[in-house]
Amino acid sequence: MNETNMLKEIREVTSLENCIEKNKDVIPTIAKEIKEFNPKNFMIVARGTSTHGGIFGKFFLELHYKKPVEMADPSIFTVYDSNMDLSNTCVIAISQSGKGYDVSTVLKKAKESGAYTFAITNNPDSLIAEATDRHIFNEIGETNAGAATKGYTTTLYILTKLALCLSGEEDSFDDNKYIEAVKKGLDLYEDVKPMAKELISMDMAYSIARGYSYSIAKEFALKVMETCLVPVIPYKASEFCHGPLASTSEKHPVVLFAVDDKTNEDIKKVITYLKDTKAKTYVVTNDKEIADISDMAIMIDEKESIYAFYQAAIIMQLLSCEMAFTKGTYQDRVPVLKGRTNTF
Repeated sequence: MNETNMLKEIREVTSLENCIEKNKDVIPTIAKEIKEFNPKNFMIVARGTSTHGGIFGKFFLELHYKKPVEMADPSIFTVYDSNMDLSNTCVIAISQSGKGYDVSTVLKKAKESGAYTFAITNNPDSLIAEATDRHIFNEIGETNAGAATKGYTTTLYILTKLALCLSGEEDSFDDNKYIEAVKKGLDLYEDVKPMAKELISMDMAYSIARGYSYSIAKEFALKVMETCLVPVIPYKASEFCHGPLASTSEKHPVVLFAVDDKTNEDIKKVITYLKDTKAKTYVVTNDKEIADISDMAIMIDEKESIYAFYQAAIIMQLLSCEMAFTKGTYQDRVPVLKGRTNTF
């Protein structure tokens, strides 16, 4: 039986409920201040799993608040000591530990330039939290697994609420449906096991999605690499067809995430292209047609894209966790990474 800390933390729905309750007034307050600041653009600075949460935030903010969002390269500020003009920018830092030197350096320089800054962390007393104008504490409690999960899930929620509060669409989002989507994802654990069993024999794979679901594809690749010790290359569906598609074969499976009615047709095209290369396709989807043409699928019953996305995010975490458990590798500790995940 899988009793790893990673699985326990994926299943901690109370952490998500705490995040919702404790931030019900915080997020609208920050949104109000951002609107008063009236930035011309946003910059998100993060590392690792937090970056993948930020990728979702970039898509969602641009879709709803209609302002450009840049993913920062911290080395511009740390290695090259740039004093970029961020005076009309809202800078969002995401770091569960709140300890990253590079992220805090970006924040320091951003504030000096006149930016509005806020951080999402799980440590309200951290270096990064103290370096910002505002802070959102994601309230997930202690984390003991080597692979981050619940911090990613709450970051997705926080950035969704922020974007919708900024655009005046907060009433279109239902916190209870968010929790329900997570619980539905957890209920599909048994459906995950056959796919995990097949995938553990791979020596390399691809992870594909499009739109804001690309966040999940990136995070799945990271989770499998750090827990199963197997390289997984993530691509946006459109970029995958600009060359990498040619490298696929029956030796290298392709895992695809198709839960967005705006991008599902494009994922369907990618699956049909992969028939020519004989690569096996493994899909998490809410589209029966996509499930029918793939080699193996986990079906989601949620049709509304944003809630299907949350459900897929949980399934992605369960799949990587079950792969590592079945393979006997590292969900709760990754020896080679010990002491090396601090950013520099």
